[in-house]
Amino acid sequence: MPTPAKTSREALARIARELVEASGPDALTVGAVANAAGIKPPSLYKHFADRAALLKAVEIDVLRELEAHIRAGTAGTTPKARLKSMAHAYRDFGRAAPDRYRVIYSGNAFIDPEIRAACLFAAQPLFEELRAADVPDDRVLPLSRTIVPFLHGFVLMEIGSAFNLGGDVDEAFEVGLETILAGL
Repeated sequence: MPTPAKTSREALARIARELVEASGPDALTVGAVANAAGIKPPSLYKHFADRAALLKAVEIDVLRELEAHIRAGTAGTTPKARLKSMAHAYRDFGRAAPDRYRVIYSGNAFIDPEIRAACLFAAQPLFEELRAADVPDDRVLPLSRTIVPFLHGFVLMEIGSAFNLGGDVDEAFEVGLETILAGL
């Protein structure tokens, strides 16, 4: 009879995420996850092929959490007000745990259908609000491709302490958001 598994895929993914949140994506190694799980690295390979597979599991989990955070942070009586609140929820999500945030939009969505599906899932609240704002269906994706890069780039620059030219960063966020949403 085979020996029972000491851990599960879900437990290992949780440990991988905890390592990322505590020390950043670079701290995530197969050895670190195995050590934290109390297993030998070869046992981890029964659940994940390599470090990239661990990162993928974390990225998908974080994207799902982002979607829930955006939905929970959406408020307002007009689509434009709701879009603004979504943008603020997005920014808050990134600033709350920068190391967690840095694992999303890895670029693997181009080659990995599961990550692509998670990115689309995370974008659903935005798509829904753009449609509620009477944005024609053929303009939803192009407009979202303006909003998401603005938010993602802004958050990455903010958590990376890249805004060093002076001025009010909150004001800059509002100006950018107003500029993008002006046409609604």
